[in-house]
Amino acid sequence: MSVSTFSVMMISISLDLANKQKKAHIEFIGSLSFPSGYFAHLLPGLDYTTFLPFIRLKPNRLFFIYWQPYTEKSLTLEYLTDLRSRLVHKYYIGDIMKVNEYYIMDFKDKENQFISGTWNNVKEGMRGIFELIAFKHNDFLLLLDISTTEKDSKGKTMQELRNIRSSLELE
Repeated sequence: MSVSTFSVMMISISLDLANKQKKAHIEFIGSLSFPSGYFAHLLPGLDYTTFLPFIRLKPNRLFFIYWQPYTEKSLTLEYLTDLRSRLVHKYYIGDIMKVNEYYIMDFKDKENQFISGTWNNVKEGMRGIFELIAFKHNDFLLLLDISTTEKDSKGKTMQELRNIRSSLELE
């Protein structure tokens, strides 16, 4: 049984009670499945037409998907780190990141940029680890970002976030 709970233009989120999960669908991009416990992390006054964040607490797990028109400069380390910094500053006010790894890998039969590292939010007194993958899809630059307050990149929460990322079904 599915029940629509949120819908804005190109974005819809439905609740699958039988499987205890949420499914987020974005027109022209695809859909992702989230286990129960995740909810859309929407702050008043911000624009969510190209940025869709989810959060689960204790420990904090954050997942965001972002899209914009693709340009040739989009898939460079400099552009992606600047873009991620601007997004997390806007939506997670105060986050600062440090990149530890950058390489090219395959994901969903597409070549993509992989960035991982640590983040710190002095204002909130929190820190943790993140992973970002970025690739071109249907003339869009698509970012899938996962982060947690857990410190172990092989830990349970990062694996849960990677599983959500892997659930992506592209259109």
